[in-house]
Amino acid sequence: MRAGRRMAHAASEDQELLRQLAKGNPAAFHTCYERYQRPIFRFAWHMSGNQSTAEEVTQEVFLRLIRKPKKFDAAKGALAGYLFGIARNVMHRQMAASALDVPLADEFNDDAAFAAETDLLAELDRQERLDVLHKSVLALPATYREALILCDLEEMSYPEAATVLDCPPGTVASRLHRARAMLKSKLQSMRCVR
Repeated sequence: MRAGRRMAHAASEDQELLRQLAKGNPAAFHTCYERYQRPIFRFAWHMSGNQSTAEEVTQEVFLRLIRKPKKFDAAKGALAGYLFGIARNVMHRQMAASALDVPLADEFNDDAAFAAETDLLAELDRQERLDVLHKSVLALPATYREALILCDLEEMSYPEAATVLDCPPGTVASRLHRARAMLKSKLQSMRCVR
């Protein structure tokens, strides 16, 4: 199935799920949650660098969805964009409320089995590089970090990210270009890349 058809199919599927959710169908909520929980959590985790914050943001997103499923307007974009928009707004409020830098202490690593089989020194080096990369992403200004996370990590198109960020696709492209340049410069100054 081509990307356009897939997106149209997913959009109509999401609309039906929301109709069922509005009727109080718990299976519809479960399906929405299963489909979007991990991407929303990853976005919040990458934005905050903190697992607890990411869990709270994710919970808030789905609480809002279950409380007001009719608030979603399919004419304004896809359900994914709507949910990422809620997550973005919740993140902004939480980041403003805690103006302190959050240390990156939480681990989000699905490679535990792989690590056990690899050379310990190689794994430590790999983990150090991932930590440096993640801290460098966290150091980016929020507008650039959002574009980088949505487009590069969540693999959204510019128009999809533009819907979430409430700006033109060209602005997304510009922010993403700037974020990549800033990230590369930071990593070069730390002698992590050439």
